[in-house]
Amino acid sequence: MSRIAALKNDGLYVIAEIGINHNGSVEEALFLMNEAAKAGVDAVKFQKRTLSEIYVTSLLDDPNSAEWSFQYLIPQLKALELSEGSFHALRAEARRLGVDFIVTPFDQVSADFVATLDLDAVKFASADLTNWPLISHTLDKLACPAIFSTGMWDDTVIRKSAKFIAESFTNRYAMLLCQSTYPAPPESLNLRYLHSLASIAPMVGYSGHELGVQASLLAHALGATIIEKHITRDIHQLGPDHKASLTPEQFRDLVRQLQLTRTMLGEDRKVITMAEQLNREVFAKSLVAKRDLAVGETIRLEDLKFMSPGKGITPDRLSEFLGKTLMRAKSANDYITEQDFEKALIVAEWPRFTFSKEWGVKCRFHDFETYKQLKTPVIEFHCSDRDVIDEVHATSESSALVMHAPEVIGRDLFDLCSNNAEVVRKSVGILEQTIARTRELAPGFQQGAKPKIVLHVGGMSLLDGNYDCAEITSKAEKILRNINLDGVDLLPENLPPRPWYLGGQWHQYGYMRPEDIAAFCKSLSLGMTFDICHAQLYCKYAGIDLVDYAKIILPYIRHVHISDAHGIDGEGVQIGAGELDFDALFKHLEKIQFSWVPEIWSGHINHGAGTHHALCCLGKYGAQGAL
Repeated sequence: MSRIAALKNDGLYVIAEIGINHNGSVEEALFLMNEAAKAGVDAVKFQKRTLSEIYVTSLLDDPNSAEWSFQYLIPQLKALELSEGSFHALRAEARRLGVDFIVTPFDQVSADFVATLDLDAVKFASADLTNWPLISHTLDKLACPAIFSTGMWDDTVIRKSAKFIAESFTNRYAMLLCQSTYPAPPESLNLRYLHSLASIAPMVGYSGHELGVQASLLAHALGATIIEKHITRDIHQLGPDHKASLTPEQFRDLVRQLQLTRTMLGEDRKVITMAEQLNREVFAKSLVAKRDLAVGETIRLEDLKFMSPGKGITPDRLSEFLGKTLMRAKSANDYITEQDFEKALIVAEWPRFTFSKEWGVKCRFHDFETYKQLKTPVIEFHCSDRDVIDEVHATSESSALVMHAPEVIGRDLFDLCSNNAEVVRKSVGILEQTIARTRELAPGFQQGAKPKIVLHVGGMSLLDGNYDCAEITSKAEKILRNINLDGVDLLPENLPPRPWYLGGQWHQYGYMRPEDIAAFCKSLSLGMTFDICHAQLYCKYAGIDLVDYAKIILPYIRHVHISDAHGIDGEGVQIGAGELDFDALFKHLEKIQFSWVPEIWSGHINHGAGTHHALCCLGKYGAQGAL
């Protein structure tokens, strides 16, 4: 099925108009087709003319007898026409490239010929929007979708032709806003007319002849599903269309920018990102106790103030809770949550979970004593930079020690792959301090196996670009060769494509692809931390299967982070609330030994409610021997 046949009104369909920019050369036409396909277009388009059917004989014989524009144009059109055999070759090349093939016939003889090409769509030039005999002759022969450009005509003529097309043919069709000047000045585009066009056509688009790509991006944002621009090897060539065209490099940028625009448009709903949730916790206000409040006290306005963090009840909901009775004691300056008015399941009351593999929970040093009560086989500390610099105390003979190295150093991200020497220096320093802190704490924890260190190696950027992921990952590999790992088991963690750091979203390039991770671990004789959520996010981004991903890195897995995932950036989703197929994945993981912890976003809030729920959900996999 052609791409245009599957096109929906809220989709995107990009046409590279080669037209006559091939300069009469089939080799140049093939070059431009290949460059357009590399840019990611959906279709290529050409023009077919039989000049004797279009222009009167006297004008063809003596172009100088009419206006200067004919003297300039007619000789070029004569020289630039491709043979019918060439069109068949171009049709075959379009099939090979996997792009739709569209032709504009300018006369009925040409229409008869293009009807033999098995077109994916036929397009009518602006000049022929009122040429109803040509439209009728062509669409009587072709059942494919039709596209109409509307340059040169005012609203009255466009509406008249739209009515004729709708009443006369059953073909699927679209109408494109167009300004038929080469190049068109910005003030002449009137992109808002797309709204009027959408009221008279089932699908609309934009055929641009202005310089650059901005108008096409705006047109798509205004509802244009089809975007058409001319492509040329060099805008300085002779010919009527070259100067209003994009080079292959510019066309690649157009497609990238259109896809980004489409992503930005999103859906007609307000979605709160995970970074926003974090920022909300930092900046928003909650109901906070002014004084110590005992169980059974009734909430009064004079006992409350409104302060950050925004982890509790927001001030706009104050009236819902005034007069309610507390079921949990609150200390002065504690934020108040809905759960404070309900019977709570505290960590000490959690049931005893049974799993076949070494399992545990994540915590911070400040809440370790709470989770220590569980006596889990594993305890993982998620460390800040201060946790490995300042003095800390923690012991648990019941639990094996796992340290998650800091991800942020002051105001910088930990990044062994950075091009900034100072960032690398700081990252190496904090890693060495993490290793030292791990060795220091290890005697107070379960003896036997080496303590583990989870590490994000880095390789992220605020910018989206065509980076060499393997080369970026190799930077961390070179640095780690010179790090003393005696007494610890360093386990770098696979990373997601769109991680959230420092209140915003980044682009990940290092230690993300499974083949890079496997090569990295093999080269350094290291194991890895397998973050299932991160892997799923990458698989969604890269269009690969999670089980296939896991098979590549399976020999290196030593520790696992478990949560569900959504899309390409939905991290830490509760088990069963995302898109991950745990059944299929755990059939492969059950064959190997590893330690693991659930890693639910904000799972520690309300006495670890999110973590507790995740453990309950994962219980069946423990019974099956997978966890």
